[in-house]
This record gives sequence, structure tokens and C-alpha cells, in this order.
Amino acid sequence: MAQILLHGNLHVTIFEASSLSHPGRASGGAPKFIRKFVEGIEETVGVGKGSSKLYATIDLEKARVGRTRMLGNEPVNPRWYESFHIYCAHLAADVIFTLKADNAIGATLIGRAYLPVGELLEGEEIDRWLEICDDNREPVGESKIHVKLQYFGVEKDRNWARGVRSVKFPGVPYTFFSQRQGCNVGRISLMP
Repeated sequence: MAQILLHGNLHVTIFEASSLSHPGRASGGAPKFIRKFVEGIEETVGVGKGSSKLYATIDLEKARVGRTRMLGNEPVNPRWYESFHIYCAHLAADVIFTLKADNAIGATLIGRAYLPVGELLEGEEIDRWLEICDDNREPVGESKIHVKLQYFGVEKDRNWARGVRSVKFPGVPYTFFSQRQGCNVGRISLMP
């Protein structure tokens, strides 16, 4: 699929995922009742991996642009309900939602969900359950992720690229700039 330039603001909400399978466990793709039974035995005997801390990321192709917090108490149906305002200028064919289980070193990939960028260009809000797929884009069991997205192109933003037009300008919305060592943040006068 051809890459499309996303230049503007992307508003994304990751609500929840359902019926996740954990490929790193012996019970990985088994039906829910068998998975719970096997994982319970693994934990009792002491050979299980423990409760996974799950998180989701938002990628525009290879650029990571957002990440949820880690949830450790909901390994099969995690609920994040987190929203992101992403300023973007990226070439992408898909918005990719990646689900991972955190490990002591690195993370285990659970799967990825893909939303074609072309569906965002009209600026309509998209609220949808996406199938979670493996590396070959084949569905991973019944796993799905519920997301909401809306794209606002720069051509529709009347303030884009016009600089500071008022002394009451509060700054760039939804951003945080951490102070670097040796740098100072100061106020400059806009009036001569």
C-alpha cells in the first residue's frame, strides 16, 4: 500500500483489548477455559511467567508516536482508556497499534492491529474494534483492540504556521518540553 503524508494532529484513544493470547506461554493460543486452567497450574507449581504487564503503542510506520501505561492486573482484557494528541508529519500507509507484554529484559510481542491511513484523511471520527494480527498479518485468535481516531490536517487549522499572534498566547497545546541541563526557560517580550 502506498504511503500517505499525515501532516497535522492525530487524536487517538485506546480503550481496551479483548481475548488476548500470550504466545510466550505454553497456553498461548488455547481457548480461554483451557488457558486459565493451564496458567493456574503453572503458577501453582511455580513454572509460570507470572502476571504480564501489558501495554500498547501507536506507530506511524516505524515511528513510535504514543504508548499507554503498563497494566499488570488484566492479562486477557486490558482496559487503558488513554487519549493522545499527536502532532505528526509522517509518511505512513497504516496507523499500527502494537500490543506487548513487558519482560525483565525487553518485551514479548502479542500482536499488531492496522488501520489504513487513507481512512483518516476525510477527518471523520473512526471508532472501531481492530483485529490483532501476527507478523504475517494473520489474526491471532479472537484478539481485538478498541480504538478511536480522528485526523485534523494542517490545512484546516487556521493558526498553523502563523506564529504567535497574540500576547495572550498560552503556548503549544498538549505539549511538554522538559528542561535540558544548562538551558534556561525565560520570558521574552513580544512588544518593542
